[in-house]
Amino acid sequence: MNYIQLEQELRRICSDAAGNVSLYANTPDGTISIRPDEVIRSASILKVPVAMACLAFADRGEIDLDTPMKIVEPVGGSGILAYMHSMEQITLRNALILYIIVSDNTAANLVIEHVGFERIQSFFRQVGAEHSLVSRKFMDYDALAKGLENVATARDMVRFLACLDPASEFLSLTSKQQLKTIMCDQQLIDKLPAYQPIFDDNLIIGNKTGTLPGIEHDIAYFEKGNRRVDIAVLTSNWDHNHEGQKTIAAIGKAIIDYL
Repeated sequence: MNYIQLEQELRRICSDAAGNVSLYANTPDGTISIRPDEVIRSASILKVPVAMACLAFADRGEIDLDTPMKIVEPVGGSGILAYMHSMEQITLRNALILYIIVSDNTAANLVIEHVGFERIQSFFRQVGAEHSLVSRKFMDYDALAKGLENVATARDMVRFLACLDPASEFLSLTSKQQLKTIMCDQQLIDKLPAYQPIFDDNLIIGNKTGTLPGIEHDIAYFEKGNRRVDIAVLTSNWDHNHEGQKTIAAIGKAIIDYL
């Protein structure tokens, strides 16, 4: 599949979808953009840029990734910390790992508390992600009732993925590789990486999903040899979430065929 065929296929998939699809992709041959600036409830995809903010401040020596954090106010939803017994603390580094690979909400909230909303948002501004916002912790229904919501756009999410490029100056090479490895170890792979060939060691996919009722998102970097695609797919208004998952998986398959 060449670039023109890829763009045609992605536009067909998005047009045929029963829900709303916002997409932004950087490929070696050009950019594909479909409603990239629609501001949508972000769900868990913002856990990646929060991790980037944390790593950026660690690169500057302002944060120690080996700092132990007391586990307080565990919340439900995805993850395992809320269900562990006799576990009183976790390091910042391990919290980052846990909230990426199994999307642990309690771990994510510990990181947000430690880094702070102001520093997280300052990193977002540095990257140029003007429409993405972390205004509350995950599963914080009191804040949600007050109108506080975490939001993002597809274009912004690809701006964050671009921070993992070797040429980017926002993170150190060590932090980039650390986060890329964690994303590659992601266990929620039923969307963009769904069609990844099991035995193809040359194709590397690192992703992070997001799910809410009627909402399905995924962001990912695809690498094969010296070719790379950064893509964000944010979708909403699904009557059945599984339809959104299948749509995003089809988009991922097109990227794999292209590479």
